[in-house]
Amino acid sequence: MRKFLSGLLLFGIVLFLSSCQEEIVDPNNTNTGAVTGNFKAKINGTQWVANSIAGANRFSGLINLTGRSSDGKLITITLTDSGVHNYTLDDMSFNVAAYTDSTLADPSAFTTNQGVNPGEAGGTVSITSIDTANKRMSGVFSFKVFRQFDSLQRTMTEGSFTNISYATSLPPSNATDTFRVKIAGTMWVPPTIAGVKTPALPPMPSQIMVTGTTATATKSVGLFMPADITPGSYTLDFWGLQYIGQYNPDTDPNNSQASMSGTLTIISHNTTTKRIRGTFNFHAEALLNPLISTELTEGYFSITYQ
Repeated sequence: MRKFLSGLLLFGIVLFLSSCQEEIVDPNNTNTGAVTGNFKAKINGTQWVANSIAGANRFSGLINLTGRSSDGKLITITLTDSGVHNYTLDDMSFNVAAYTDSTLADPSAFTTNQGVNPGEAGGTVSITSIDTANKRMSGVFSFKVFRQFDSLQRTMTEGSFTNISYATSLPPSNATDTFRVKIAGTMWVPPTIAGVKTPALPPMPSQIMVTGTTATATKSVGLFMPADITPGSYTLDFWGLQYIGQYNPDTDPNNSQASMSGTLTIISHNTTTKRIRGTFNFHAEALLNPLISTELTEGYFSITYQ
């Protein structure tokens, strides 16, 4: 149970990293938009090509590859960075792939760490080359993703990414966005701030995720809240799976901490402009080792989310 729930937090990190792909600009890329290299696969036998977004991040001990097609289908893969390597995707590792399709009546995410039987989800990713001079990587993949609440499955075959450009740091924050918090009594103002509206991943509904992080994502504080949240005060209780605070002090997933108690106060939320503002404080504990804990106080954010 704790492994599955910690996977929910990891999925949040996946979505945060994938949202940053839109900020990646390759000066040598002749394609329009944020497409680098060639990212493709067959989804249940039908050819899919990432012709809207295709890019990668490599920092904080993780590799993330994300591709999105113009018809709203997205594949994102996050791996514990071992460089050129054969990676296994399953519910026992911190490697995970996710798939969303905005054209479905329910656009909730499919992932490789859902399901109870080995045949329902999982697979492999092989990174075959990393060009550190030009910051490009290539590889192949095949896996199944599963959606546990309705038992739907998608199969990715003949997947490949060729000469995908990768970033080694996050873009700077928008000048109009603000995020600050005291961590164990010391004020921290992260250089990178991001907000994203995530698809539903039952038992979690569609969420707004607000995150402050170092440029290389070695340290981060995040907040998860329902996408339709209104002004008011809410209890930050991880086990309630609605209002969650998260603290990652370093790159070790075993040290990732979640809110066991605390308060999130939404001051304003404009769903038209996607601007949200609030305060927060919470007591965080590591899901895999409750003896590891941190107090986060005097938190404040004001951000426009994607």
